Amino acid sequence: MLNISEIIQTIKQLIEVRMQLIKDEVNEKISTIMARIFLLLLMMTVSVMVLLFVSFSLAFYLSEKMYSTYKGFLYVGLLYLLIFILIYFLKDSKGILGSFQNFLKNFVFRGRNKED
Repeated sequence: MLNISEIIQTIKQLIEVRMQLIKDEVNEKISTIMARIFLLLLMMTVSVMVLLFVSFSLAFYLSEKMYSTYKGFLYVGLLYLLIFILIYFLKDSKGILGSFQNFLKNFVFRGRNKED
């Protein structure tokens, strides 16, 4: 009887240790994914700020060259309108969607496949 109770106790301990290892692994993967998502959002925010300042710079430059303030801003606005129309017509393109999805998968889940 003593051997059976020791075996049962050892199995319980092994299960507890395995469960703790699984919890630690899941917590590590979740924290890695959350950190990558935060980094991606931070990169997007900085990119938007850069785009904003570059847009203003281009608008003021064009305004100076054309001797008309509104024309510089109008041309930059039209440029963004053309980009928007282009993106709108290409939104269902499988190549663009696939490459964007692959980029996000590789960026967010990059470390996961290498560790497994």
